[in-house]
Amino acid sequence: MDSEVVISSIGGFGRYQKIQLAIFSVPWIGGGLQLALAIFILRVPAFRCAIPGWENDTYKVQSDTHAWYINHSLPSDNRKCKVYQFNYSDFNDWNSSKEVNCHAWVYDKSSVPSTAASDLNFVCHRTVFISTINMLLMAGVFVGSLFFGTFSDQKGRKLSLYLALLLSIVTVLPLYFVGSFEALATLRFFAGSSGASIFMVAFILAIEIVPHSHRSLVGLFSHIAFATGQIAMAGIAYLIRDWHLLCLAASLIFLPFFLYWFIIDESPRWLISNSKFEEAKDIFEKIAKRNKAVFTPSSLQQSQETTSQITDQTKPTQKVSLFHLFKSRILLIRCAIISFNWMVVNMVFFGLLFGVGELGLNIYFSTFLFAAVEFPAYIFLYFTLDRWGRKPLYCSLILLCGVACASSSFVYVWGKDLFGLTIFLALIGKFSVSGASTVISNIASELLPTVIRNTAFGLCSCLGRLGGMSAPYITLLSNYIPTKFGKSLPLILFGVAALIAGFLSLALPETLGENLPDTIEDGEKFGRKEKDNATKENIAIITFKKYESM
Repeated sequence: MDSEVVISSIGGFGRYQKIQLAIFSVPWIGGGLQLALAIFILRVPAFRCAIPGWENDTYKVQSDTHAWYINHSLPSDNRKCKVYQFNYSDFNDWNSSKEVNCHAWVYDKSSVPSTAASDLNFVCHRTVFISTINMLLMAGVFVGSLFFGTFSDQKGRKLSLYLALLLSIVTVLPLYFVGSFEALATLRFFAGSSGASIFMVAFILAIEIVPHSHRSLVGLFSHIAFATGQIAMAGIAYLIRDWHLLCLAASLIFLPFFLYWFIIDESPRWLISNSKFEEAKDIFEKIAKRNKAVFTPSSLQQSQETTSQITDQTKPTQKVSLFHLFKSRILLIRCAIISFNWMVVNMVFFGLLFGVGELGLNIYFSTFLFAAVEFPAYIFLYFTLDRWGRKPLYCSLILLCGVACASSSFVYVWGKDLFGLTIFLALIGKFSVSGASTVISNIASELLPTVIRNTAFGLCSCLGRLGGMSAPYITLLSNYIPTKFGKSLPLILFGVAALIAGFLSLALPETLGENLPDTIEDGEKFGRKEKDNATKENIAIITFKKYESM
């Protein structure tokens, strides 16, 4: 009897599991808060170059004289980054024939007193710093997933989660005092590392204490909690406009994490897989007591014997590594297709997230809207993922995303009359890519052979993170190409990439209802049975027709 049967026999998805799921929802919401925090602390208010030599210059016009100097010292077509050459010996001597880059700016404080971007002057030639910080956030996700994923397998889920929670506290609180690009970039990198790790390890803990039949529900709940964090951040940012106070408020949700060591349990599945049966027994008894069920130690004894037999049987076998994956042409191609699709999904998802401010809507409302659209996406998957199949569902979603993103660029080409249609199409893109991100992970976990599943899955996932790291720079293209085409270029690139990924995914086999491949040979044969049967059937038909014609 394995741990799956033990969990089902002591209440399945009972009171204990529901309480633990509620506890895990707090760090999941915190992860959404941290991700959306970047939208508000790195937003750039309306600004222009400061008037050279004018003390206490403000964005708001102070007087007629102030307005005159604004008009005569700054080019009318580029007041954000250029100023006329100025003779400091004569305040009225302006050379309007030569424009030079300005090095000081004033910002509109009517909406927000300040942001990290305005305090650190991330404008004009320094705009790239915003994309770099967001890229480092995603790089932190990349590194954190690698480190904490391995650490949780070796040292346990509970310790890994607690360390990630402590790291999140350490990286959020100092944001209140940050005063340089280097400090902000470093803190956001570790925020990405801790945030991704919290979500991943808490998710693993959750699915390892519930029966197989409720894992889809856990996945749905975790993503909804994450989206709830983004929505909550939109509301908090609307109420707290000062970015220092906003960071402080966002960090409050992390304070209860100090108590998590005492209120969460280690995964009993991990304990059994590491032959820690006494500790697993204590947790099973705790689960049974909370669920008002009866735990029989004999079932764990059977699990212990099974684990020992498996361990003994696998000792002499040859260790399989990624080298064997690269030797298999079929598996290598499939792994490459999955990696590319994962890369595109991350690129589009985070590109739309970081680019919501470029769509022309109120930034608070747009953040709320683009997070809320994830709710119907995950609910839709809950009812269709195990009915329609992975492949047709994923292909439909990613192709729909491509069409929607490419089409939503029309507003920049044909004018403001199509603004509402553009927002609708962008929301369809976010809806479909949110669903696609869930399905592609299912496909990867079910298509890759057991002997290299964790390693190959981690490789595909890490390569997919590169898409998220590129997203901030793609959204920046609209600032460097000041035309209608330039404004629409990020959406066009997202759309084209999604369409290419969708067509490539057609080469992947369906995995719904199929036995998971265990060996490299199983992986190579996976999905080819139907094709071989179809080929044999066609040969039989051709042979029969030839016989008829004789």
